[in-house]
Amino acid sequence: MSNKPETSISAREQLKRYMEQRAMRKTPERDEVLRVVEMAGGIFTIDELAGLMCEHAKFQVSRATLFNTMEMLCDAGLVIKHMLATAAHYELRGDANPKAYTICRQCGTITRVTAGTAKLALQNLRVRYFSREDTLVYMHGLCRKCQARKSHQIKKQQKTKQQDKSDNNGKR
Repeated sequence: MSNKPETSISAREQLKRYMEQRAMRKTPERDEVLRVVEMAGGIFTIDELAGLMCEHAKFQVSRATLFNTMEMLCDAGLVIKHMLATAAHYELRGDANPKAYTICRQCGTITRVTAGTAKLALQNLRVRYFSREDTLVYMHGLCRKCQARKSHQIKKQQKTKQQDKSDNNGKR
C-alpha cells in the first residue's frame, strides 16, 4: 500500500471543488473513503475496500456509504470503475498513462500489465473526432496457474484413455 501525498492534496482539492459545484455536503465519511482509496494502491472491489476500511479507517462507514461514495468519486473523475468478471472493480485515477489488465476467465484473477511497449503503442493511438480521457485494455484468457491445471487435466485424461485402451485390448 502506498500513500502519495501529492496525489492526496490534488484529489482532495478536486473532490472539494466537485462537491462545491454541486452544493454537496463535505462529510468526514467521504474524506475517509478517499483517504483509504488512495492507500489501496491498485484495483479493488467494494468488499476489498470494506476490508481496508476496517483495517485503516479512523472510523467505519456502511456499505451503502461505500457504494454511494465510490459512485460520486467516479463522477468526480477521481476513480475509474471497471466492470469486470462478476463485480465492479475500482481504481484511483492517477496518471494519464494507458492501463492494461489480464483477466483469467477461469479463476477471475485480475493482473495489471506493466509492459512498456504496449503502453507506448496505446499512448500514441489516436481516433478521429474523439477526445480520449483514459485508455484501458482488458485481455481475457487463462492465468499461469489455470493453464497448468488445464494441462495437468488433459494429460490425466490422455493417460486414462490409454489405460482404458490397453485394458480393452487385453480383454479380447
